[in-house]
Amino acid sequence: MTKAALIDQMDAYLCALAVGDGASLNLSPNFRYSENGAFLAVGEGLWGRAPRFEGIQAFADTETGQVVCMGVAFLDGQPRPFAQRLLVQDGALAEAETIVSTDAKGHFADVEQLLKPDILYTAVVPPSRRVDRAGLREAADRYWEGLEQSDGLIPRFNYRCDKYDNGAKTTNTLRTLLSPDGKVHSCASALNDTRAARPRARERRYPVLDTELGVAGSFVVVDFHPIPDHPRPDAGAMYMLGVFKVVDGELRIIDEIREFLPLGSSAGW
Repeated sequence: MTKAALIDQMDAYLCALAVGDGASLNLSPNFRYSENGAFLAVGEGLWGRAPRFEGIQAFADTETGQVVCMGVAFLDGQPRPFAQRLLVQDGALAEAETIVSTDAKGHFADVEQLLKPDILYTAVVPPSRRVDRAGLREAADRYWEGLEQSDGLIPRFNYRCDKYDNGAKTTNTLRTLLSPDGKVHSCASALNDTRAARPRARERRYPVLDTELGVAGSFVVVDFHPIPDHPRPDAGAMYMLGVFKVVDGELRIIDEIREFLPLGSSAGW
């Protein structure tokens, strides 16, 4: 199945989800669907809430048969950061994994920015500046490893790289001076500063590795432990899709769509 056909599958899935009717979809007999780590049946969760989707960017991988997207889901008229993964096997939809965040606005979330997706992700990387599939996976994995080790020297950051959380620019911005961190971070220093929370980046998966676009789409669950004498709202298991743009083997831009679950929770996949 081509990348375009996989992305068409994503479009069809979101359209069916929006009207709450999966009858038009070719579902595998063993189809599995999860929402924020909970496994549901078609008709439950978002299926009964008539979501509207905007700002959707989708990326597909013909080798894995998977497609991921990020953007905004409107629920009850309210915008929510949204991510979706689909697995297509033998032309049928076998898996659907959904993250819909309850954190839409704040120091580390700005959902409206997701309505205007960055065209950098869809820019074709010149052949001389691309890496292969192993290189894309390594670039993303080094980021998760840098987060787990609280070591910003492990990933390879391009000097133009910035990171966005649920739409909010969280590096090289003065808005974080008013956040619980009270600091202006680079991509590297943001990782260094997590040590007190003892992060653990587990259940790492890489469903999409697109060498032409230099895009790696990766799911992960990261435990952030409570910090004694410094209570924070973001202790727990951060379940997220990370989308990485990789050029010259370096991370050029990073987007994370995430929802907090109880510490130790599993994505179930």
